[in-house]
Amino acid sequence: MRLLTVLALALALVPAARAVAPSLSAVRREADLRAADSALLRRAARSGALRREALRAMGRVQSPAYAADLAAALADRDPAVRAEAAFSLGQLALAEPAEGDEADAARLSELRAAAARALRPLLKAEDAGLRCAAAEALGKAGGSGVEGALVSALTADEPCLRREAAAGLFRLRSLKRVPAYSPTAVSGLTAALRAPDPELRWRAAYAFSRWPEPRAAEALAAAARDDDSWTRLFALRALGQLKAAAPLEALLAAQRDPDALVRREAAAALGAAGQAGRLEDAVFQDSSTHVRAAAAEALGADAGLGPRLALLLDDPSPMVRAAALLAAPRLIRDAAVVLAKAKDSPSWWVRSRACLAMADVPAARPLLLDGLKDPDPRVASAALEALAKSTEAPVAPILEGILRDPASSLELRGTAADAAAARADASLRDALEAAWRNSRGREWSEVRDSIRKAAQAVTGKPGYAGRPLFLPEPRARLVPSPYLGETPAPSSVVLETDKGEVEISLAVAEAPVHSAAFLRSVSTGLYDGLSWHRVASNFVVQGGDPRGSGWGDAGFSLRDEINPLRFDRGAVGMPKAGKDTGGCQLFITHVPTPHLDGRYTVFGRVARGMDVVDRLEPGDRILKARVK
Repeated sequence: MRLLTVLALALALVPAARAVAPSLSAVRREADLRAADSALLRRAARSGALRREALRAMGRVQSPAYAADLAAALADRDPAVRAEAAFSLGQLALAEPAEGDEADAARLSELRAAAARALRPLLKAEDAGLRCAAAEALGKAGGSGVEGALVSALTADEPCLRREAAAGLFRLRSLKRVPAYSPTAVSGLTAALRAPDPELRWRAAYAFSRWPEPRAAEALAAAARDDDSWTRLFALRALGQLKAAAPLEALLAAQRDPDALVRREAAAALGAAGQAGRLEDAVFQDSSTHVRAAAAEALGADAGLGPRLALLLDDPSPMVRAAALLAAPRLIRDAAVVLAKAKDSPSWWVRSRACLAMADVPAARPLLLDGLKDPDPRVASAALEALAKSTEAPVAPILEGILRDPASSLELRGTAADAAAARADASLRDALEAAWRNSRGREWSEVRDSIRKAAQAVTGKPGYAGRPLFLPEPRARLVPSPYLGETPAPSSVVLETDKGEVEISLAVAEAPVHSAAFLRSVSTGLYDGLSWHRVASNFVVQGGDPRGSGWGDAGFSLRDEINPLRFDRGAVGMPKAGKDTGGCQLFITHVPTPHLDGRYTVFGRVARGMDVVDRLEPGDRILKARVK
């Protein structure tokens, strides 16, 4: 009888036990709501099939409260779970302290040190995937002995570990975990430039691509002739950092590279080296707009090359003409005439660049004042930016008028706030207060942040007249994303553009909310007729903003869904103005961009049409977007 009673009680408890077991939707909801200390996530991370999902959620939340849970999961029986824990520990190490909070900064520094101590032994783990995940995370955490450990890993047997070690060394420098590469690190990376593995070679070149490193000049010059195009490209970018000290022969030869992306980098490096006069005629007639635009930018550094600029001022490409206009004030005597003519261009991009160029032209103030009246706020804000840099006449009254005007656009008010911060003019205090009062609503959040920073620069403190008016406002209580419950099926989206079709395969498993939001926006026709407002050569194209300026959104924000997918060529990512501020915009990478890994959400990849992406220019449109 007692046995039957016990069994009955056990059976009665089974439904209750199942009811409290964490579900996938519950775990994702906790991540979406940024639960800083969730018992549900801890429970899911300790046992069951959702351990990886819970650990990834902890990394996305970036709360120090989860550090011990992530460290404990490094000993899980499943190698995939251990690798997920390592990745999330790295994400935790990327957390930024609250602005001005020294105690928080100290806590995060201690957290990174503890994470590094937990991760370093995993570089010798049995599982190769875990070793690679540990190397990636260590590059984010830094700490004592980490640089040396990553240098040693450059010669490991496992290709993945060697590559992650090179990327990790780059991150140490990029995140300022080390002030400069040690001699041992330079030696290890230059040796990696000669390794048989092409991916290791380009990652080693990338590690030198953002700072001048004379100790690697000879090895980089050799790498600029590598068989692998990415290695050549990043080696040339690194040589460009050396400027006049760059080995010239490597730059000259690269002008004739079969890859347009590499030729563009060669033109930029020659300009940085002060050798734009050595650009060959073929560069100015290159089939790639990016190469011709880079040639125009390079010419702008040498005042004796005006005649060579004339060809580019008449180029059929708006992007090339705009780059030439920016160079004109330093090369052409009658630049004001050329720029005034460009103000009548049908291309907003050309008009806006003409306005920016006028900042360097004497007596251009009347033209810029006229530019302020341009009906396109993108052009008007460029005119204001140029006026703010001018020393010809006082600009504070203009800034004050825009800041006080409740009808001023997002673009103009944001530019005025940035200019006020740069000038630190105390006479603008009251105008900034008026702008703060007039900037209500979620669409003004980025502008309000600019106003707050400007007020701090003007007053020397974050408050105003003793009131905490410009302090960051308390964040509204988060509510679940409306796309959280959706589980998109594997999908592709086709963007029909002015230059052809681009097909994007969505990462529905790694970024389900971003994928669902994107699909919903496509199905409602949001993207039809919108433009690509930003094109940064050999970096990204960016578009999908209803305002077409980069200041707009579609009325919703998405929390980051950072995942281990990489920003290789053709990755589709989510722009943002800070953590968890994504929306409807998107960007597509021209080249691998490892500095974005772990910081922005990858939610898709170009499956077809990268040649179209390479041809896109500012102002080109998304004619129609459709779900395939």
